[in-house]
Amino acid sequence: MDAPSTALEAEQQYVDRAYGFLNRGLADAEIGFDRHGGGLDRLTARAMKRAREILQQSRGSGQLVVGRMDTEDDSLYIGRRRVYDQNRDLVVIGWHAPAAIPFYEATPEAPGDLTLKRVFQEENGKLLGIVDEIVRRSATALATGEASNVSDALLKELERARDGAMREVVATIQAEQFRIIRADRDKVVVVQGGPGTGKTVVGLHRAAWLAFNHPGLQHEGILVVAPSSAFLTYVSGVLPSLEVSDVDQVEIGSLYPAEVRGAEPEETSRVKGSAAMAQVLRRALDSRIGRVEGDLTLMVGAERIVVPEQALATMIERVKERDIPHNEARDVLRNQLAARAFSIHEHDQREARRPVRTTAAMLRRLTSFANALDRLWPSYSAEEFVRTLYGTQSWLTDAADGVLTVDERASLYRSPADRIAAEPWTQADLHVLDEVSYLLEGDVAQYGHVVVDEAQDLSPMAARALARRCPSGSMTVLGDLAQGTGVWLRDTWDELTRHLAVTEAEIADLTVGYRVPAEVIELASRQLRLIAPELRAPRSVRHVGEEPSVCRVDDIAEDALSYAETLAESAGKTALIVPDSMYDEILARGGDSVGDGRDGDFSRPLTILPVSVCKGLEFDAVVLCEPGAIVAESTRGHRLLYVAMTRCTQQLHIVHHCPLPRGLDHLDTTPVSEQHPVDDAAAAEGLEGIERATRVTELIAGLSDEDLWLVEQLVRRLASGAVNADLDEAEEP
Repeated sequence: MDAPSTALEAEQQYVDRAYGFLNRGLADAEIGFDRHGGGLDRLTARAMKRAREILQQSRGSGQLVVGRMDTEDDSLYIGRRRVYDQNRDLVVIGWHAPAAIPFYEATPEAPGDLTLKRVFQEENGKLLGIVDEIVRRSATALATGEASNVSDALLKELERARDGAMREVVATIQAEQFRIIRADRDKVVVVQGGPGTGKTVVGLHRAAWLAFNHPGLQHEGILVVAPSSAFLTYVSGVLPSLEVSDVDQVEIGSLYPAEVRGAEPEETSRVKGSAAMAQVLRRALDSRIGRVEGDLTLMVGAERIVVPEQALATMIERVKERDIPHNEARDVLRNQLAARAFSIHEHDQREARRPVRTTAAMLRRLTSFANALDRLWPSYSAEEFVRTLYGTQSWLTDAADGVLTVDERASLYRSPADRIAAEPWTQADLHVLDEVSYLLEGDVAQYGHVVVDEAQDLSPMAARALARRCPSGSMTVLGDLAQGTGVWLRDTWDELTRHLAVTEAEIADLTVGYRVPAEVIELASRQLRLIAPELRAPRSVRHVGEEPSVCRVDDIAEDALSYAETLAESAGKTALIVPDSMYDEILARGGDSVGDGRDGDFSRPLTILPVSVCKGLEFDAVVLCEPGAIVAESTRGHRLLYVAMTRCTQQLHIVHHCPLPRGLDHLDTTPVSEQHPVDDAAAAEGLEGIERATRVTELIAGLSDEDLWLVEQLVRRLASGAVNADLDEAEEP
C-alpha cells in the first residue's frame, strides 16, 4: 500500500482498518452461533438469539470513528463503540469510556493534556473531512470574538441536510453538553435550554452514557417519554444507534392504556392535573372503606353467624395500617373476615354440641358474605372508580371539601357514559386513571432511569406518574420554560422537581444555541419578550447570512403549500407549519407528495405539521403559515409561535394573508385598509372578557413611550366624542 500523502488519507486508512476489524469480529461471532446453536436448552437458545440480535445491531447506522486525541505519550481513536484487533487490543475506544472524557471536555482555550483533538466527518465509512480543533482556534470564534468554545466540526455538521430523523451526535458533543451527559446518576438533572441548544440529544446521550457506565442499568430498564407520537418517531433511532437496548420509548399519553375520546375546558384539565387532585382521589377512596353499620350476620342453613361491629372495625383498622394497595388489602380483609366468621361459627357450634356445617372457603362463596365485603371494602377498576366519582355529586363534594374550591369541584362533574368502554376520557384523565390504578393495584412498570422531554408542560399529576415509574429518582428532565404551551405555565422548575422525585435536583443550563441560526433567534426573541421577559434567548453561534423572509399572499392555503413545495426542491428537509384549524385542508391539498407530520411521517422532502405538535422537531427549512391565526387560536398563541419559528436549522420563511401579530408586525406589508386587530378578532370568536383584558394589558405593556402617548390622546378624544379628530394636530409633550 502506498504511503498516504495527506492526513485525510492516513485517517481514512485507519477508519478502513477499524471497519475491517469490526466486521471480522461480528462475522466470527455469528459463525460461532451457527455452529453451536443446535441442541441448546430453551433458556440458552433464547440468550443466544438475543446475542445475535445485539450483534446485528452493533453494525449500527452511525459514524464508527468520530475522532482522535493525542497527548505527549499516546494517541487514541474515539468511536461509537469499541473495536478490537486480532490480539484483543483496542483499535477504537467507546465514546462513553472514562478514557474518552478529555476528548469531549478539551477546548482550544482549555486543552488539558491534549496536543491534538481531531474530529472526523464520516458518511458510510468514508471520511468527508477532518477538523483539528486543539491546534487552531475556531475560525468562527476568531471572526466573531464570541463563541470561542464552539467546535468547528459542529459548525460544519450543522450545515449537513436533515434526513427526517434525529441522529446520534457522538462526533460533535460540546464540552457544555458533555458535563451534563456524565453528571451523577442518583439525582434528577433538569436541562433548561432554549431552541437549538441540544437538550434532546443531551438527554438521549446521557441515557446511553449511564447505560454503559452503570452495567446494571440496562437490566433495570430505561424509559424515554416524549410529548407526542410525531416527536417519538423523530427521536426513536438515537439510542439503538448507540447500542442501548432494553429501552422503552413512549409518548406521555401512553403511560396509562386508555383511549382519549373527549375534550374539556382548560380549567377542568388544570384541576385534574393539580397535586390537589391526588388528595381528592385518596380521600374519595378512603371514604368508601370501613363503612361498618352494625353487626355482620351470615346464615348457613338454619345457623346464624354473627361477627360483632367492634370486631369488624378493629379488623378494618388493622388492614389499613398495613398500607398496601386497595385491592390487595381487600383480599386480606376477605380472608381475615372469613376466618373470623368461621372461628365464631366453630365456637358456637361446639358450645351447643352441634356439628360444624361450613368452612372458611365456603363462607367466602356466600352471596351475603360478598355483599358485606363490598360494603366494607368495595372492589374497583380504575375506570369504574373515576367515572363513578365524576358522576356522583355527593361523593365528589365530600372528597373535595377543603381541598378544591366550589368551582373547581363543579368542573369535575361529568355524567357517566352508557358503558365504561364509551367513557370520553380526556388527556388529563389519563394521569387521574394512573393515580387511581396505583392506589388500587400498586402495580406499575419501573425503570432504572427516565428521560422526559418537553417537561415544561408536565402537570403535577403527570410528574407523579413518572415518579412512580422511577423509584430511584434517577431522571433526566429536558425542557424550556419559555416554550410551555400547555395549561401548566411556570417560571421555575421547583414545583415539578418536588413531584418527580425525593432525590436531589440539579438545574443545568444550556446557554448556547447550535442549530437555530442567529438571524432566526433574533426575530423569535421578539416573541420571547412577550411571553417570558425574564428569560433570555440562547446565544446562537451560527450566522447563515440570510434573514427570515416574509411573503403576503391572497390564497393562503394554496399559496403557502406551493411556496413550501418549491422551497423543498432545493432547501432540504422542509416543514410547512400551519395553524391547527388549517391542517386538514392543507394536508388534503398536498396529497401523497407530502408527509403527514401529525402521524410522524418525515420521509418526504416536505412535511406538513400542525403547530401544536411541532415542538422538539427540526428541519432544514420552515415555512410558517399564517402566524396571526396561530396567535388568535390559542391563549398561548405567542408561545406556540415562538416554538414554530425556531424549528429550522437554515431558513425561515413566513407566509401570511391576515395581518401579522405582535412581534412580527414590523414586517407586515398588509395594506392599512385591510388591517384589523387580530386579537380583537379572536376575542369576537369566543374569548371571554378576562382573556380580552389580559391581552389588552399585554398590549399596553409592550408599547413604547411614544405609542403610549398616542393611545392616551386617542382615549381622551374618544371620551370627549371627538372620534374623528386629527391626532396629528395634537402637540406632543
